[in-house]
Amino acid sequence: MAPPVFLVAPRRSGAAALRHVLAQHPAILIAPDVDFLVDAITPDGRFMKRDAFLRSVEYNSRFKKLGLNVPASLPFTGIARALLDQVAATKPGATVIGATVQHHFDRLLWLWPDARFIHLVRDGREVAAANVRNRDAGNLWHGIADWVEVEALWDRMSHKLPADRQFTLKYEMVASEPEYELRRLCEFLRVPFAPAMLRQAGVLDQEPAGRWRKSEATEISPAEHRAARWLLQNGYFLSGTVRPPSAFRRALLGIGNTLALTNHRREKLGTGLWLKGGLVDKLGSRKARARMKRRRYEILSRNED
Repeated sequence: MAPPVFLVAPRRSGAAALRHVLAQHPAILIAPDVDFLVDAITPDGRFMKRDAFLRSVEYNSRFKKLGLNVPASLPFTGIARALLDQVAATKPGATVIGATVQHHFDRLLWLWPDARFIHLVRDGREVAAANVRNRDAGNLWHGIADWVEVEALWDRMSHKLPADRQFTLKYEMVASEPEYELRRLCEFLRVPFAPAMLRQAGVLDQEPAGRWRKSEATEISPAEHRAARWLLQNGYFLSGTVRPPSAFRRALLGIGNTLALTNHRREKLGTGLWLKGGLVDKLGSRKARARMKRRRYEILSRNED
C-alpha cells in the first residue's frame, strides 16, 4: 500500500464535511478520527502493549464506529497497520488511504515515517464558536484552545516535512471555490480530479461564516489574544485591539468552562446517574467502577453530538 495520507484538523474544523466530499472520489478513502492510535504512542515513540491498547479502546466510541478488529499476536506497530488495512478494505480500488487525526498527529511518523498530511485550517474563532454552541467549551477562550494547539504543532511539524508530503487547505477557500481547491488537492494526492465531488460540495457551505462575531467583545478579545499568532499566520485578520485576560478574568473563564462541561455531561447522563457515578468513582469497588464506566459509555455513545 502507498504511504497513508492523514487529514489533520481539530474538531469543528469541517473535516467531516471535507471527508464527505472526498468520499465521492473512487480513489480516495479518508476514514474518521483515529486518535486512539496516537493516544497509544508516547511523544518519544514508545508504543502501548497489546493488552493496554485493547483496554484503551474498549469504551472508545470512535473505534467502535469504525468496526475494526484488533488482530491477535501482533505488537502495536502491526496492529496499527492491520487496522489501516481494514479501513482500506472498505473501499476496494482506492489508492489514497488514510484517516483523520485531531491531535498529536506528529506521532504518526513513528508508525509511518513516509506518511503524507493534509492540514485543514479554518478560522479559529469560528471553531471556538462552534465548540461553544455544541457545548464542548464554555467560552471562546477555552473553545479556541485545541485549535491553537493544533496550529502550533503543525507549525513545528511542517518545517520538518518535505514539501511534497504536506498540503494546507483553507476551509473557507474550499467552500467558496470548491473546484479550484479540490483540483489542487487531487494534484497533491496524485489522482485525477473527479467531478462527482462537486455535486456534494454544498456540505462545505452549510454553516454561515462569521458567527463568532455575535459573541461579546469581552469574549472575543481574549480568544483572539490567545490565537493571534496563528490567526495572522493563516491569513485571518483580528477584529480589533486584543488584550490578554487578567488573572482574575482567566480564573472566571476557567470556572465558567468547567461548569458548562459539567452541566452538559450531567444532562447527557441524567442527574441521578451523574451523581451516582461520582460516588462510585470515589467509593466503589473495582467491579462497580467498571460497571459504571460501561453504563456511561453506553449512554454517551448513544447521545454523541
